[in-house]
Amino acid sequence: MAEGEKKALVKIELTPDNMRAFLEIDLPEPDAAWPTYEEVLEAVKNAGVTYGLKEMVIRRVVEEKVVSPVLIAEGKPAVRGEDASVKYLFETERMKLIPKEMEDGRVNHRELSLIQNVRKGQVLVERQPPTQGIPGKNVKGEELKAVAGKDVFLVAGKNAYWDDDKKERLIAAIDGEPSLVGRKVSVLNVHHVPGNVGYATGNIDFAGSVVVRGDVENGFVVRAEGDVTVGGNVEGGSIYAGGNVTIRGGIAGQDKTVIECKGNLYTRYIDHAKIDVEGEIRGRDAILHSQVNAGQKITLESRKGMVMGGVVRARDEIHVQVLGSRMGTATEVEVGTSPTTRKELIELEKKITAMEKEFDKVEKALVILNKQGYDLTPEREELKARLTRTSFYLKAELKKHTTRRDELNEEISGPRAEKGRIKVRQRIYPGVKVIIGNAVRIFKDEVHFAVLTYDDGEVAVQAYR
Repeated sequence: MAEGEKKALVKIELTPDNMRAFLEIDLPEPDAAWPTYEEVLEAVKNAGVTYGLKEMVIRRVVEEKVVSPVLIAEGKPAVRGEDASVKYLFETERMKLIPKEMEDGRVNHRELSLIQNVRKGQVLVERQPPTQGIPGKNVKGEELKAVAGKDVFLVAGKNAYWDDDKKERLIAAIDGEPSLVGRKVSVLNVHHVPGNVGYATGNIDFAGSVVVRGDVENGFVVRAEGDVTVGGNVEGGSIYAGGNVTIRGGIAGQDKTVIECKGNLYTRYIDHAKIDVEGEIRGRDAILHSQVNAGQKITLESRKGMVMGGVVRARDEIHVQVLGSRMGTATEVEVGTSPTTRKELIELEKKITAMEKEFDKVEKALVILNKQGYDLTPEREELKARLTRTSFYLKAELKKHTTRRDELNEEISGPRAEKGRIKVRQRIYPGVKVIIGNAVRIFKDEVHFAVLTYDDGEVAVQAYR
């Protein structure tokens, strides 16, 4: 190249993440000297590009005198690890163990096996552990760490164990019935009642699961640490379970029945009963004049699917066909708040009201005693001292309870309210009261095909999809 002759400018541009490098040759003058392949490689080296170099592309740029930006190096992205996966080798969906409703409305009870049996040594769960992923590298040769896949939290419960430290297979330790509550898999002994729970059996209190072939009669109680399955109806009886409750018939509560369980409840209908479930409630036909609380969601699956009367609460979602009735039956439904939180707040409000009344009585009595000055009998002096102690105690308790009430109200108006949904496939009748978080709406007109949500302190109505 002659002295003073201008050379082309070799530019190497890297993306902000250093995953790609581009070559651009800038000619300050049309007759500027074109760079050699070696000169371009030197510029690439000076830019710190050492990985993923496309040498054939660089050679083509030099030979063909390409002036537009060209991709000449590309890094290798890190590959995220695969998440752990779990395959349950037993039926976890209890609704599949309830007789299915046919098109004509009849139920084929022959298609149901009430009990899932597993044998000692049988594999209950197969778990595929997460992978660590594959590291990558940018064009500067710097390693990019891979994000490992997420693990799955699964607990070996009673009578179940992992076959090795890798926790890839969960094994049954005994013959029995598998149970999945949350993320805990157990194998429970099963107590069978061949007929009804009634005078012939007395109350049932069992450490495992209970299967009742008949009904739970009026006034009788079934308690189980595991699951409870009832082949008939619950007619004024009660059930307390540490797992799921499955009732093939329905719950005819007679305002006496109490159902409490830590898992899910599956039943055909609920009538005049008190229900507290930590999981979800899945029914068929109706919830009538009952006090119902679900820690997750409530779904009525048949074409009837009615909630009428009483108070029905679910933390996440209520999905039904009909809310209320043509007669304007008082019906209250709530989502977006944990029923436990709402119940605590209601009880706290009652306690605060009672304490405020008591405090008012004490203060009025002290005013009367103080007006009498120092001319008090020993008995009245003792009464004054006792009332003063009571006043201090009530003040402290009221402060504690009002603080807790404020905390609960703040929780109720928090972000969970925005996640609450009430889905109504057919209609909402006038008189239905809907609560989502701290928003309240009483319907005055009939509404069809609606999804109710929380929107800036109001209960919003959207079209059902």
